[in-house]
Amino acid sequence: MSKDKNFIGQPIFSQLLKFVNKSKIERIAANHKADRYTKQLTTYKHLVVMLYSVFEGVSSLREAVIGFLANSCKINHLGLDYMPKRSTLSDANKRRPSKVFEDIDMKIYQDNRQFLSDSSDPELDLKRLFMIDSTTISLFKAILKAVGF
Repeated sequence: MSKDKNFIGQPIFSQLLKFVNKSKIERIAANHKADRYTKQLTTYKHLVVMLYSVFEGVSSLREAVIGFLANSCKINHLGLDYMPKRSTLSDANKRRPSKVFEDIDMKIYQDNRQFLSDSSDPELDLKRLFMIDSTTISLFKAILKAVGF
């Protein structure tokens, strides 16, 4: 079996994005006026970048941008026509309300909950759905510096 270095097929992340309806996201963004003063980084593109960051386990915007640059030949499969800069992502994270992403997550859940196990109660699933902030907080940084951590 030869090891071909050419990219063939769709990345797994691109296949996962097929479960996300772009027109519904654009509708939710319009309801919240989330794309009001944006030029290129729409809510959908922002969502794709942030989902990529979560799936890759990056801990900073710098890592996310570097990860995208490393895979720059594959970003068109994700529906991105350019790679946003770190400052653009930072500004979008500050300006775009988190309620937009909450509504998007809820819509994705509602659209795909039919694929969940039949033995689970849908009302319980909604109660167990949490939004988790994945930012890292450095506690006792000055104290742990002496220890070497």
